Amino acid sequence: MTALERFKTLAGIADDTQDGLISVLLSDAGDAVCDYIGRDSVPERLVSVQVQLAVIAYNKRGAEGESSRSEGGISQSFDGLPPELLARLKNYPRKAGVLYTADE
Repeated sequence: MTALERFKTLAGIADDTQDGLISVLLSDAGDAVCDYIGRDSVPERLVSVQVQLAVIAYNKRGAEGESSRSEGGISQSFDGLPPELLARLKNYPRKAGVLYTADE
């Protein structure tokens, strides 16, 4: 299953009308994964993290820059990366010289 197909399955999208947007989100998420682990391409093992990051970005559209929102009695907060995704990125072997801080 391709990253695009995985994304659409997770997001519940059945048609092709948003494929351009999804491709951009997947590319941006892939760049973020590569930057974090210090590699030039997303390893197969981390494609699921890339897709999940893209789905998070898709769901946050329209709320860029907000830390929380409350509408009609419904509150929503926008935290950083989910801990399980961050743990997977931290556990992936990095290239020499790529550092991260313990509070990331």
